[in-house]
Amino acid sequence: RDAAFVCSFKAHYGKNRRGVVTCAVVQSERLVAANKRLEKLKLVDAEVSKIVRTRDGDLLEVSGEENARSAAYKSANERKQYDPEQLEEYFKDRHIECWRRRLQVATPLLVFATNIVVDYQLGRATKNRRKRATEFMELVASLGPAFIKAGQALSSRPDLLPPEYLQELQKLQDRLPPFDNEQAFDQIESELGGKLQDLFERIDPEPVAAASIGQVYKGYLKTGEEVAIKVQRPNCEKIIALDIYILRRLSGLLNELLRVVKYDFDLKLIVDEFGKLIYDEIDYLNEARNAERFKDLYGNVENIFVPKVYWRYTSAKVITLEWVEGVRLESDALGENRSAMVRSLVQCSLRQMLENGFFHADPHGGNLLATKDASLCYLDFGMTSTLTQEQSYGIILAIVDLVNRDWENLVALYKRLGILDKDADEEPIVKVSILLILDLDCCGLGKRSRDRPSSWEQGAASGVT
Repeated sequence: RDAAFVCSFKAHYGKNRRGVVTCAVVQSERLVAANKRLEKLKLVDAEVSKIVRTRDGDLLEVSGEENARSAAYKSANERKQYDPEQLEEYFKDRHIECWRRRLQVATPLLVFATNIVVDYQLGRATKNRRKRATEFMELVASLGPAFIKAGQALSSRPDLLPPEYLQELQKLQDRLPPFDNEQAFDQIESELGGKLQDLFERIDPEPVAAASIGQVYKGYLKTGEEVAIKVQRPNCEKIIALDIYILRRLSGLLNELLRVVKYDFDLKLIVDEFGKLIYDEIDYLNEARNAERFKDLYGNVENIFVPKVYWRYTSAKVITLEWVEGVRLESDALGENRSAMVRSLVQCSLRQMLENGFFHADPHGGNLLATKDASLCYLDFGMTSTLTQEQSYGIILAIVDLVNRDWENLVALYKRLGILDKDADEEPIVKVSILLILDLDCCGLGKRSRDRPSSWEQGAASGVT
């Protein structure tokens, strides 16, 4: 009795006709044979429902989608974690591979740095800034996923780079050169275990976006739903692992050089933190789990939209989500809806950080869309994090300090929360905070007056670091 299963296949033939095939199987061998026969029926998007008897004697029905979801959650829990010691062990004897990559990275960076120095020496730094910014973006894009992720992080840091560099680096968010379609489609078939024509009704031949780790295609399920299919770049994990290993090896030397110019922080710690984040991001099962949790928490918030995950078409290197029509937040098509989008973004961000603690940690321009019904849509959930109650309360206190312009108290709060080292020099941090707030006061929403230098330029002129 405990070995008995009932398998129900529900299929849709066209728009209106439906068919149901049910078979009862006693032996496990007959169950396998029945499944093979039913697969040959070519039922459209057939969904398996398995009815089993639990240890308590209750009947439990588990659908195909739920089976896929449960398996994905288990796999995400068992995913490979970032381990610097394993990287050291793996690459320590691969000297030729490591030196080849070091030269690939170091040579163009040294050439670029030399050009910058020459520009300053000849007094043409301002004239050539746009040109150098384009060169820097192309250089970062050519170095691979780890450097592209670093470039994306820099694209939202006006305190570190001038506007020309920020505008160019923003292109790294979703406008990178795509990799070959044949490689992408082979990856989809390998990961999902079937031919494209059996898995999907069709997939558009050209990607709609290409980013640091993967690229996105628009596809259609057999049941007609439009979906976004994101597939990971080939050899992505190995390239990232090698780059992080090289950066860790170089961090000790760079730390010594930075101490000479009075910068004292642990680069190896920063590289390790970056490694943890990017290893989470390259596992699409982890991203799918994050997306589902984010949807559960914030999908019902007014004017917020989170796409659905299709678990049966998701694996460690392929993720399939509900297709969303929309425009980027900086698009001129938004018009009067722009302020409403900002309000929705602020309200949802505060709810993430202060109410639930689970938040989207990478909300750059390529991961946010304004939909036709004026909702704010979140995309790409590879990078999320969680705040403790103490940290959430600290954010509230930080907002109060910002409103009151109490910089000294704000820096002291950062030290209590562990954001800054207890022995950190407060004076330069206070000066930079004042400069950044002056920028916001002058321009609102980050748009600076052309006649007024940025905080980056003022800081450079005044020696603030």
